[in-house]
Amino acid sequence: MKKVIIIIFFLLNVQAFAQWKSYYPEDKGENNKEVKQKIDKDNFKFNTHFFNALKAKSLENYDEALEQFQKCIAMDNKQAVPFYESALINKSLGNLNLAAEQAKIAIEIELNNRWYQLNYAEILLDNQEFKLASVEYKKLLLEEPGNKELYFLLADSYIYDNEYLNAIEVYDDLEQIKGVDKMVSMQKHKLYMQLEKKRLAINELQNLLEKYPNEIETLEILSELYLLNDEKEKAFDILKKIATIAPKSGRIHLTLADYYRQQGDNFKSFEELKLAFKSVKLGVEIKVRILASYFDLIAVNNIMKDQAYTLAKLLMQSHPNDVRSNAVYADILYTDSRFSEAKEQYLIVLEMDKTKSQVWSQVLFIQAEQNDFAGMIKTSEEALIYFSTDPLFYYFNGVANKWFKKYDDAINSLNMGVEFVLDNRMLLLELYSSLADSYHAIKEHKLSDEYYEKSLAIDSNNVLILNNYAYYLSLRKTNLEDAKKMSFKCNQLVKDNGTYQDTYAWILYELADYEQAKIWIQKSLANGSDISAVVLEHYGDILYQLGNIEGAIIEWEKAKKIGKASKFLDKKIEDGKLYE
Repeated sequence: MKKVIIIIFFLLNVQAFAQWKSYYPEDKGENNKEVKQKIDKDNFKFNTHFFNALKAKSLENYDEALEQFQKCIAMDNKQAVPFYESALINKSLGNLNLAAEQAKIAIEIELNNRWYQLNYAEILLDNQEFKLASVEYKKLLLEEPGNKELYFLLADSYIYDNEYLNAIEVYDDLEQIKGVDKMVSMQKHKLYMQLEKKRLAINELQNLLEKYPNEIETLEILSELYLLNDEKEKAFDILKKIATIAPKSGRIHLTLADYYRQQGDNFKSFEELKLAFKSVKLGVEIKVRILASYFDLIAVNNIMKDQAYTLAKLLMQSHPNDVRSNAVYADILYTDSRFSEAKEQYLIVLEMDKTKSQVWSQVLFIQAEQNDFAGMIKTSEEALIYFSTDPLFYYFNGVANKWFKKYDDAINSLNMGVEFVLDNRMLLLELYSSLADSYHAIKEHKLSDEYYEKSLAIDSNNVLILNNYAYYLSLRKTNLEDAKKMSFKCNQLVKDNGTYQDTYAWILYELADYEQAKIWIQKSLANGSDISAVVLEHYGDILYQLGNIEGAIIEWEKAKKIGKASKFLDKKIEDGKLYE
């Protein structure tokens, strides 16, 4: 194995050996045997250090390599190769100042070695000594006037030094030798733009197009330049030419669409936009961004809505296997309140890619909107397989289980959701309030009250929480004064709400303030609660407490016709008495 490594090492370093020659002259005297032996011994020692240095370098043991090259230099500082090799290593290690010194010594020893000169110039360029680098590249060009790479390197040294005009002169010299070249013309164009010489930049592109009249990239850049130079008609002519040469170039149709829109021709603008969306070469990302700009307009402008649907369908046709096509179409449907169709598209997306949490969320929001609680359980459970730390999915799962009165499952999910909430107070509020409702349902009143208090600590003006908390306290006949304050605040925040007025009336009833209770229950009935069996039964109870037995029975009978009142209702009607 060692022999193989050594052979490879020798092959990799043929150039270095070829450049090395012994400093010591051969002795031609027949009688000076001792001198010859010393020379041979020194040559052997030098060669050994040199060999060890190249071997260490090939094994990337650079410290050892540099040490061995230094021993060579100590023995014979008239040899260029150890300096050159040391410079190469130091350049790779980032020791640019030292590398430059060593590279310079190498070229001073061997003036016409192009490899040494190139290495020195490259080190100067890396070390940001741009003026010195340009001097070296010019020396090299004197020796190799047709070397295109050297022209580019010389131009780079000027560009890095912000000497743009000098760089342009170098490119001009190269064109005199090689003729018009796309890379050269593009570089000159960029430099003219840096110098804010738009007309010269335009001329450069026009010269290039004389040789390559159908070069798409050049035409595109030229059209943009005309637009920047406020020459819109010329830009438009170029764009039309590109559309003729490359009719499937979506980007050109996008630019034309923008041009027509600025001209006020919305019909032609949309026609070009459709052509852009038909192009398979135009990426999905840009098409999705364009469609996203329609979202705010769908609800207020039917023309924009129709355009959005047209473009979305074209997107799905041009990119049928990209889930983003279905996703943005689903978003448009959702924005247009076509929830069932949107859900179908979101489910198609999830069949292809289950790693999009936002899509799972959208499906769950739609199911919640449709009161599809069975679907919510199924969807949230599957979503949690892929996003086991997403609190929103635990929330939906908890709410759905609560609907089916699976309170233990609901509480488990909701508590898990609380554990994973980060910087989302509104979601935390929903989790707390759902936990409060769930604990109330299983008569864990202490925990229920605790979570209602936590909810109000987040949002003290949440009318739903204020009403529910107050009402549940009234049912338990507990903390009625607190309940009264919360319910009154709720009615101050939302006027003329029959449900909230009934809650306040019932709290007053529990506080034995029957006159005020009657006033508030009548407000509730006037605001739509006359179809509620519970509210009508409450009204009957209040009338009974006020001594109006006949009126109470009438309200109880109304409640019975509607149904879903208390278990005591029939007995109340039959006996004409209040039972609680």
